[in-house]
Amino acid sequence: MRGFKILAIAAVLPGVAFAAPTPAPKPAPAAKPAPLPLAPGVRRITLSAEGRTIAQRIMSVPDPRVGQIQSEILSIRSEKLKMISGPTIDVEALEPILRREEALQTELRTRQNDRLMTLLRALSDPDRVALLQNLANPAKPQSSKPEPAH
Repeated sequence: MRGFKILAIAAVLPGVAFAAPTPAPKPAPAAKPAPLPLAPGVRRITLSAEGRTIAQRIMSVPDPRVGQIQSEILSIRSEKLKMISGPTIDVEALEPILRREEALQTELRTRQNDRLMTLLRALSDPDRVALLQNLANPAKPQSSKPEPAH
């Protein structure tokens, strides 16, 4: 955690050099490899090398239906915007559109959850814990705004 803070500060202030105190050397466990990030960017999930390979294999296969669902949802949203931008709103015509959007969102969530469950079943316990803890407690982006005083 300490190293992460130093890296985060170094990323924000690239011209500043930091001298980290050298901690006492600890013996490294031979059986456990260093975790590797699953994906680059703000949201990083550290998995073992084996877990990363499994995750890449499972997550690299795109679900063609997800793209179809997302485009249908976008189409429905533009249709809703057209309907509600007029002077009167036909509630009877709006209801089936809302129901269709709801069904599509449910299908999308189900497909995402199925994919997550497939991944969880394939991972080892330590990698499952790392993934689920990150999903339950994602890293919050740092805000440049000060906290408001109460």
